[in-house]
Amino acid sequence: MLNRITASLALAACLWAWTETPASAELKACNAARLPINVAVAHKDQEKGWIVAGWWTLEREDCAVLVSGSLKGRELEIYAEGHHPKYSGYWWQWNADRMHCVTEPKEGGHFVIRQDDMRGDCKAAGYVEKGFEKVPGNVDDFTRTYVNAMGLTKGEEQEAKPNERFWECSGCPEMVVMPTGEFTMGSPDNEPQRRAEEGPTHKVTIRRGFAVSKVPVTRDQFERFVNATGHKVGDTCAVRSDGRWTTEAGRSFKDPGFAQAGNHPVVCVSFEDAKAYLAWISKQAGRTYRLLSEAEWEYVARAGTSTPFWWGATIAPAQANYNGNGVFPGGTKGEFRQKTVPVYDSFKRNPWNLFIGEGNVAEWVEDCWNKNYQGAPSDGSAWTGGQCGSRVVRGGSWTSDPAMLRSAARLAAEPSLRSSDIGFRVARPMEK
Repeated sequence: MLNRITASLALAACLWAWTETPASAELKACNAARLPINVAVAHKDQEKGWIVAGWWTLEREDCAVLVSGSLKGRELEIYAEGHHPKYSGYWWQWNADRMHCVTEPKEGGHFVIRQDDMRGDCKAAGYVEKGFEKVPGNVDDFTRTYVNAMGLTKGEEQEAKPNERFWECSGCPEMVVMPTGEFTMGSPDNEPQRRAEEGPTHKVTIRRGFAVSKVPVTRDQFERFVNATGHKVGDTCAVRSDGRWTTEAGRSFKDPGFAQAGNHPVVCVSFEDAKAYLAWISKQAGRTYRLLSEAEWEYVARAGTSTPFWWGATIAPAQANYNGNGVFPGGTKGEFRQKTVPVYDSFKRNPWNLFIGEGNVAEWVEDCWNKNYQGAPSDGSAWTGGQCGSRVVRGGSWTSDPAMLRSAARLAAEPSLRSSDIGFRVARPMEK
């Protein structure tokens, strides 16, 4: 903390010329890695050439504003590195667009180096070269989040705390550690618009630790899997058009009938597609990844709450992506977006740091369908008995009436179904 404060104060004189624009925008670095990182920033001055300043030391989940004000038209570059104890003496870094001379982070403290003042190469001047990454020059603000995509060590896994995040391979989902605990599954008899299959309510105790992807699997993540494996995704998908569902040829996750970016949730994926993805990502990460059980899904969607929605007793389209023409008791009518939205930051995270329960896409879970909870497992495990020709789908979607976004709402679907409103998220057991 002292290093970070000292660096910030010492760099103020250097950075003042970069921040004449009102501080409505900024260049920010955030550390989502499982170790401290050191960050430096380079700026090209029209008269003085490249000036490099650092180090900001960011602990896990820290952020630092490196430059305030709009970034448009500025030439900025950023660098970060951190020492992973698993690899003695190995410092890791990110994309390199240009080399700059800097001090060694392990020496501590801040530095400001005007590159044009150098005499000879970096080594001759007593410095080292590091590869800096270009910051987009056409944006007002930019946040660079750093991660270390490595499998958790045994110690890291045992020490992981609820709400902590990790990635275990390049392109792997962002995972969030969940607390263990107990909750009441299902809906009470007096919950508005409940259905018979949501009862009877029953206690579920989850004793084994697990992590859950912060968001559903994205289109980019799924496409990486398809490109790597050649997995066949089919050429038909159920799509909604003019208020009706039809199965259309030529539709797939690449073209679900509406425009998507890579940060949208993947759709037009079957239960079987999801299982194939999980087998592949488990191999990439060297750990077991799986679907959530139905009990786990409701547990993390509720996040310690007992109301119909984790945020309260009713719902409005500003809170979630669903068919805004429908009105839940106490709620309001509003926008029907008629498509997915990005998985991050479209709506609020729940108390357990997940984007879940906001519609957008319904999600496959592991369980076979059962018409009610008579005989359901009480330990959070998947219910593998029952009507296994149908699998449970949770969460509601962009096409759903608001009642289907309740934490207790559930539906059944054939595992081969590909629909433009169904995706999935992943879970990972955590050893303690």
